[in-house]
Amino acid sequence: MKPCSLAQLPEPERRLVLEAVAARRKAYAPYSHYKVGAALLDEKGAMHSSCNVEGADYTLTTHAEMGAINAMVRSGVLRLKMMAVAVQSGIGWGMPCGLCRQKIREFAAGTDVPVLGIKLDEKEEIFEIWASSLEELLPYSFGPEHL
Repeated sequence: MKPCSLAQLPEPERRLVLEAVAARRKAYAPYSHYKVGAALLDEKGAMHSSCNVEGADYTLTTHAEMGAINAMVRSGVLRLKMMAVAVQSGIGWGMPCGLCRQKIREFAAGTDVPVLGIKLDEKEEIFEIWASSLEELLPYSFGPEHL
């Protein structure tokens, strides 16, 4: 993983980051208060975004990354080229959880797809952005080609 700034990112990545931040504002997280926004760019150049939606029992919670992937699939596209995830956190990075990393792996155009983790400060402004590849986040991964 390497740090980067919004100004350093090329236009598609910059738009993706801003869309993930905007999607996070719509999150429904009354229990954990951990709001997440995600946006992806599909192989045809369309952007899809989503936010997390919690349920009182937590098992019905929809992860933002999964929602964005589901929206992409509903549009008829099955491959994503890059993903951005935005969270507000005092520690760590805004990277996808293990379940979401596997879901991204299922639909990624390759294990080299960029994943941008956006950490927001307490004012919900971009504090830092970390760039990684899916391979870095999920080494030695299992995918459809292994079946």
